[in-house]
Amino acid sequence: MNTLPHFSDSQTPNFQTLTQQAELYCSKGQLSEAIACCHQALNLQPDWAPAYVTLANILQAQGQISQAISLYYRAIEINPDLPQAHINLGSMFYRQGRFSEAIASYQKAIHLQPYLAPAYWNLAKVLEQLDKWDEAIASQQKALELNPSLGGVEFNLSQGYKLAAEGKLDAAIVTWQKAIKRQPNLAEAYAQIGIILRNQDKFYEAIQYLKKAIEIQPEYTTAHQHLCGIIRDGNNYAVARQVVNTYHQKCGEIDPIMTAIYMISTYQVSGLNEIAKDRFLELEAKLKQNLTIVNQLVELKALYANLLFSVPYLRDDIQANSELCKLVSKIYTQLALKPQNHQAFPNISWKNHRPLKIGFISSHFNRHSVGWCSLDIILELGKLNTQIYLYSTERLKLDDQTQKFSQAATKVYLPRRYPKGVADVQEIISKIQQDQIDVLVDMDSLSLPVNTEILHHKPAPVCISWLGFDSPYISSDNYFLCDWHTHPQDREGYYLEKLLRMPDSFVATSGFQRIETNRTNLRKSQRIDLEQIVYLCLAPGRKFNRDLVAAQAAILKQVPNSILVHKALGDLEVFKAAYHQACKAEGISIHRVKFMNRFATEEEHRSVYSLTDIMLDSYPYNGGTHTLEALWFNLPVVTRAGEQFLSRMGYSFLQSLDIKLGVSWSWSEYIDWGVKLGQNPQMRQEFIDKLIQSKDAEKLAPLWNPRKFAQEFYNVMVELFVN
Repeated sequence: MNTLPHFSDSQTPNFQTLTQQAELYCSKGQLSEAIACCHQALNLQPDWAPAYVTLANILQAQGQISQAISLYYRAIEINPDLPQAHINLGSMFYRQGRFSEAIASYQKAIHLQPYLAPAYWNLAKVLEQLDKWDEAIASQQKALELNPSLGGVEFNLSQGYKLAAEGKLDAAIVTWQKAIKRQPNLAEAYAQIGIILRNQDKFYEAIQYLKKAIEIQPEYTTAHQHLCGIIRDGNNYAVARQVVNTYHQKCGEIDPIMTAIYMISTYQVSGLNEIAKDRFLELEAKLKQNLTIVNQLVELKALYANLLFSVPYLRDDIQANSELCKLVSKIYTQLALKPQNHQAFPNISWKNHRPLKIGFISSHFNRHSVGWCSLDIILELGKLNTQIYLYSTERLKLDDQTQKFSQAATKVYLPRRYPKGVADVQEIISKIQQDQIDVLVDMDSLSLPVNTEILHHKPAPVCISWLGFDSPYISSDNYFLCDWHTHPQDREGYYLEKLLRMPDSFVATSGFQRIETNRTNLRKSQRIDLEQIVYLCLAPGRKFNRDLVAAQAAILKQVPNSILVHKALGDLEVFKAAYHQACKAEGISIHRVKFMNRFATEEEHRSVYSLTDIMLDSYPYNGGTHTLEALWFNLPVVTRAGEQFLSRMGYSFLQSLDIKLGVSWSWSEYIDWGVKLGQNPQMRQEFIDKLIQSKDAEKLAPLWNPRKFAQEFYNVMVELFVN
C-alpha cells in the first residue's frame, strides 16, 4: 500500500507542501520523484530556500557534489539564517578536504542555532582531521550532551580517526569496518581504511578500498590522491596515467592544485616530461597571479614537497626556480609549520677538545643514492673528535648498509615502522635536544618534508642541509653544503640558506662494489659486437626528455656502428616511442637503441659499466650516484652543465678529478663531445687514463677521498662555532 501523500484534482499543493513531499520521497529512495517535487515548489516560489536545501541533499546523495554546493549557496543567499544549509554545505567541504571552509560553515550553523547537535558532531570530525584533538573532543562531547542518541556510524568514524591518531591502526580499521556494516555505502570509511593499508604497504588491499570509495563518491579527492600515489609508485605507468586523468576529469574544477600536482608527478615518472612541464607552467602562472587560491594545508604541503621537487627536472632556470621556491616556501613556513620555539644554545668552547656531536636526519640510511654517497664520509667523521647520531625520519627498510651506518654511530634512532609512515616531528626534535647535538645535518631536504620541519625549529646550534636535493628554503639561519663548482660566487642571492662551499666537491666516496664480469662475455650475452662503440644512458622517467634523446640520436648518426644502451626506471613504451621518433628524424635505425632491464641489486647493475664505452649524462638534472659509479669504473662521461645545482653535478665531479674532457654547456657541445669520444680512441683512452690515475693512492683525487672530505667538513663545522 502506498503511504506517500498525494493530492486530489481539487487540491492545489503549495510550495511548502511540495517540499515536505519531496523529503518523504527522498526518505523512500524515490529520488526522481523527490527532484520533481522540488522543481514544482521552486516554480511556485523561486525564493523558497528549504526547497534548494532539499534538492541539494538529493544531489549530494547521488554524488553530484559540485551541483549540491551551488544549491546550498543559493539557499544561503536567499536566507543566510538557515542553519541546515550551512551545516550541509560544511559536510560537502569536508568531503572535498576543504577543512577551513567546513569549519566556518559548521561554526555559522552553531551561531544560528547553538543547540544543533549535528553541527558540533561534524565540527569534531574536521578538527580530528587537523589533529586538534582537544577541540575535537570538546565539540564531540557537546554534541552528545545535546543528543545522546548521536553515534552509530558517525561515532564509529570518529573513533576510527582517534585510534589512527594514537597509532592503533588495526583497531581503527576494525572500527571503520563496523561503520561500513551499518552503512555499506560509507565512502569515508572505505577511503580511510585504504589510506592506512597503503601506509602498511598492503597496496593491493588498499587499492580495492580506495576504488570502492571513489565508486560511491566519484569526487572523493583524498581517495583519488592515494589511489594515484599507489599506482604511480608501483611503476604501472600506463594505468597510473589513466587513474590520474580520471582524477583530473572528476575533480579538476574543485581540486585544481592537487590534480595538477599529481598530473605533473605521474607524467614525470613515466618519462613524459614535456606534458608534465606544460602542466607545471600552467600551475606556476596561477600561483604567481594569485597565491590565495591555495586555501588548504594539504595543498600548501604538496606545493612545497611535491611541486618544488619536480622543478629541477623540468627547467634549468636558476632565477625562475629560485623565485618559485621562495614564493612557496615563504607561505609554507608561515602557514603550514608550527611557530618556531628555538631553545637558547650556550656558547660552546672548543678549548677542552670536547667531541663534536653531529646528528644526521634522513630516511636513507640504507641502499639508496643518499646512503651510497654519505656512508664513507660518516664513517670517516666517526674517526675524528666526534660523536655521530643517526635519526631516521621515515619508515626505514633495514639492510646491510643500515648495519654499516649503525657501526659508525654513537647512538642510532632507527625504528622499523612509524604508524603514519613518518616520524613524529616533536619526538625527533626532543631526542636531538636531549642528545645536545651541536651540528644537525639534513640529508633529504624538501624531498622529505618532515626533515625541513625539524630544521624549521632549529633543534641544534648549527643546522645544515646536504646531498639529497637542493636547498630547502626554510631558514636564513641555516646552511646548505655545496662546492665552488656547483655554486659559483654569484649564487648567494638565489638562496635563503647560507652557502657553505667545500673546496673540491660536495661529496666524496671510496668507491663501489660490483659483480665482476668479463666484458667479452657480457657483450656476447647482449649480442653486441666487440668493436662497437656503446653509449650508455641511465636517465629514469623523471630525468628523461626529448631534447636528451634527440642529442643522443644525433651522436649515434655521426658515430658509425655505434649503439645506445638505455637502462632505467620508467615507462618502456614511452622510452621506445621517443627514441623511435628521434632515430627516424636522424635517418638511423631504431635497432641501434637497446633497452636493458633493471637488475635486482646495485652490484649487478654496475656490471653495465663494463659493457659500455661512454656514458651520456642527463640534463637538466644530472646523474648523481650513477655518474659517480661510471667514473669509479673508469667509464668516460659526457655531461651538460647548466645554471642550477642539480645540472652541475657532473661538472663538479669532473672538475674535482681535474678532467676537462666531456664537459659541455649546450646541446651542440654535448653532441660534439659524444661524437669525439666515440670516434677518437686516443681521446677516449686519455679520459680512461685520467680516471685510473685519479685513484692512485698517492695522488688520490678529492672525489675518491672521503677521509679528506670528512676532515674538511669537520673543520668547516668547527669554524662556524669559532666565528
